[in-house]
Amino acid sequence: MTESIVPLRRKGQQQFALDRVDVAAVELLACGQATSLQAARAEVILADMREQRDQMMAVLADLRSRELTGNPQLDAAHANLITAINDGIVQIDMFIARAQLFTAEATHPESQCR
Repeated sequence: MTESIVPLRRKGQQQFALDRVDVAAVELLACGQATSLQAARAEVILADMREQRDQMMAVLADLRSRELTGNPQLDAAHANLITAINDGIVQIDMFIARAQLFTAEATHPESQCR
């Protein structure tokens, strides 16, 4: 394992998104669940994206289960919201796929030089 210094904030100080990622990544690294800090960070970010996707899928399922109101404006807004959530899920899926590819390439760099 390579040594790195990861600045962590003291309890009570404002925690930024990257700080939260670093804290979680260091925990993965310390528990032996990652081979490097970079790999641990990637896993934390991937887990966050998967969680966001799951939340969006739950909202989408809820919206799809609702019946139309008969109000054209509300029903149009409902349809637009479903479309926007579908588009968001597709984008998250693309980010996850790219992150997995990046992680695989970072873990096995020798496969890039063929």
